[in-house]
Amino acid sequence: MQVVIALGSNLGESSNTLAQATKTIEQLEQVRLLKQAPLYRTKPWGYADQPDFVNSAILVDTSLELHELYRKLAQIELDFGRKRLFKNGPRTLDLDIIWAQDTKLNDDQLTIPHPRAQERAFVLVPLSDLDPELKFPDTGLTVAQALSQLPPSELAGVTPFTNQQ
Repeated sequence: MQVVIALGSNLGESSNTLAQATKTIEQLEQVRLLKQAPLYRTKPWGYADQPDFVNSAILVDTSLELHELYRKLAQIELDFGRKRLFKNGPRTLDLDIIWAQDTKLNDDQLTIPHPRAQERAFVLVPLSDLDPELKFPDTGLTVAQALSQLPPSELAGVTPFTNQQ
């Protein structure tokens, strides 16, 4: 099954963290990296008094059950020093399953597609680099269509990352 994982960080050396996290995910058994989006610098969402984020997304192929993949991603977050101090707060690493091929899932642990992915430029912009025609099974919108519905102010908060920043 193909799965999209969003990556984000705003504490420490975020670009290095995302590169190392991607390598760690790629080394998981039953997971194969298919494609990686470039890095973007993004404004914080929800809680503004924190550093900008670095975000990306990867497309993987996996035979893992989605809850097992979720548990493995949560462990990777912890291994990279993730502490959940408060909602939308700063973090060393955030890994979210955004989309899974032909899957709609909603239980007490996991909601797929991610419930707010279609409203957030920091998710949609890297996702459009992976596949702008990827379709969300809950709304039927493609990534490109969801992006076109965002206000320009939301899109302005997402810029290509350079190491000089």
